[in-house]
Amino acid sequence: MATPELLPLYDTIAQCNRCGFCQAGCPVFRTTGSEHSLGRGRQAIGRALILGNMELTPDVAAALEDCLLCRGCTAHCFPAIRTDETVLAIRHAYIKRHGQPAWQRFLFREILADNKRLESAGRLALWAKRHGLVKVVERSGALRLVDRRFQVTEAMLPPMDARAFLRGDQERVPRPAEVLHRIGYFASCGLSFEFPEVVGATLRVLARNGCATTIMDNTCCGRPAHAYGDLDAARDIARKNVDHMAEEAEGLEAIVSDCGSCSTHLKEYGHLLKDDPVYSARAAALSAKVRSFSEYLASIGLEGELGAVTGTVTYHDPCHLSNRFARITAQPRKLLKSVPGVTFKELPEADWCCGAAGSYTFLHHEEATGVLDRKMGNVAKTGAQTLATECPACMMHLGYGARRKGLEVRVRHVSQILDEAYAAAD
Repeated sequence: MATPELLPLYDTIAQCNRCGFCQAGCPVFRTTGSEHSLGRGRQAIGRALILGNMELTPDVAAALEDCLLCRGCTAHCFPAIRTDETVLAIRHAYIKRHGQPAWQRFLFREILADNKRLESAGRLALWAKRHGLVKVVERSGALRLVDRRFQVTEAMLPPMDARAFLRGDQERVPRPAEVLHRIGYFASCGLSFEFPEVVGATLRVLARNGCATTIMDNTCCGRPAHAYGDLDAARDIARKNVDHMAEEAEGLEAIVSDCGSCSTHLKEYGHLLKDDPVYSARAAALSAKVRSFSEYLASIGLEGELGAVTGTVTYHDPCHLSNRFARITAQPRKLLKSVPGVTFKELPEADWCCGAAGSYTFLHHEEATGVLDRKMGNVAKTGAQTLATECPACMMHLGYGARRKGLEVRVRHVSQILDEAYAAAD
């Protein structure tokens, strides 16, 4: 039985000549050695589905689950075929035909689509982590009722001892000495609950640079639903964020996010909702306002004096900020090199995925750990004391990698290093 929903991709898929250059850039293939993990393997599956030589069964869908959507294959492909788009289209077609796990539907449609429910769920998760309930539930095997692969949660998560940052918490936003810019801040789920100390550092650095910051009334950006192929849920989340933010954004210079995945996905709202007659124009206008943290700071130039932060620092490019997506690579490096006392050392394969990919590391832990081990081997080669990045999923996974390998390296957000430098100058 053919899969006609994929027909619009046929011309793209037909460009694949099965040369195998995608092997050089696929972190998963380097770990598994499986042909289906390659870009050409995934394109071959897409072609077979279109021609009716293969049916869209659970086994076929499972074969596409291990894709990181990192575009490593695209970077090594002469016609630059977007394998991630093929994988997403197949995932979406599978959901339309066979549905999705109940936990995914509930998470994407009920929790991530509503900022109040999202915050309630986040606070409940924090409470469970701090009181040891995550470990108890994991050991009991109860997580298998959700998905049998959710058995590494406790080891992966950081301590999460700090107070969560909640939307609307304008009282925790420092005021600039002089207002030079008026911006909005898009709070990411990962940073708000896993790393609220990063949010604090980001807001302090923005204030140091004359930013009067408004906390936007946003929910999840929708990237998780999109990555799983639930494009209907992703579009619904995008519409809700447009409703919540578009009017307020009109009076702001920019909307800044310190999560590379959030900022990049928000920039795609105009494309995601391009066929929606009600939302397309507003979504495009909102997307045009979005900037990543390093992108925005580099564009306005750092204000004030930076004190010394001694040590060697290296930087990991989150996939969504890399040259394969948003092309925000020079800016974080420029900011880090501007800090007195910092010796910056380039990370080998800095733009290779670390293996986090949101929930990928939980559901494909063996493959993700193989990818991570390669990354941490490169980190060790730099001899750096600090590993900087700009993505909460990467921070979580790289922190786990450092603990796993016994590396004495601190995983820090770019904003934390700048915040430390400003504090050192006081």
